[in-house]
Amino acid sequence: MGVILTGLNGTVAPVLAQTLRKAGAEVVRWDRDAVAIDDPAAIEDFLRSTAPDWLCHLATGPPEWAASIARACQEQGVRLLFTSSVSVFSGNGSSPITPEQEPDAEDDYGRYKRECERLVTEACPGALLARLGWQIGDAPGSNNMVDYLATRCEEDCSIRLNRDWTPSTAFLSDTADALVRLLQEESTGVYHLEGNPGWSMPRIAERLAQRLGFDWNIVSTEDPPYNNRMADGRVAVRPISERLA
Repeated sequence: MGVILTGLNGTVAPVLAQTLRKAGAEVVRWDRDAVAIDDPAAIEDFLRSTAPDWLCHLATGPPEWAASIARACQEQGVRLLFTSSVSVFSGNGSSPITPEQEPDAEDDYGRYKRECERLVTEACPGALLARLGWQIGDAPGSNNMVDYLATRCEEDCSIRLNRDWTPSTAFLSDTADALVRLLQEESTGVYHLEGNPGWSMPRIAERLAQRLGFDWNIVSTEDPPYNNRMADGRVAVRPISERLA
């Protein structure tokens, strides 16, 4: 399987690239210096010369780039994976959030992701759209949950977290495994990749501190409930409870 991959300077794409290579896939990096993201003709030529089975678009960029990719994939018969985010939902509706629920986020990032989803699905109806939650890594340094917690740590090593906060989350490697399975199965449509069986943010943070050897003192606070956990019975993501047991 040949795969073009965008976003290799980001959080998820490098782990996905490793997982794809382990599965025997040939991964081609999208070099923005060589293939301009605002040049539809260059994008079409890149796909034509590479002739991949899949193009996996994980990078952050203008919605027009996502639209150009989707049009080129549709025209050339290349399968497309676009990774979106749980951030397309406000978190104010019912939970867990299913793929059938309409995105309702009105913040800047949520609206941006919603627009990308709309453009991709309009231009390439057979695209695979995978919504991801907050990713957990094994150390700070890749814009994952560990970075967030490290920045919240106060001088006395305390981290204050809402006890009624149930986030959508999964470990990076488990997300990558699930994405590869979806590619191998030639899946299409909207999927939710969720690894949280229902743990609160304080509980996750406490177990992460134990796993990674951090001297964090997790303090539960009383704030309004916030639950943006997703659900999708069609795709299995290893529960975080197994890694944090």
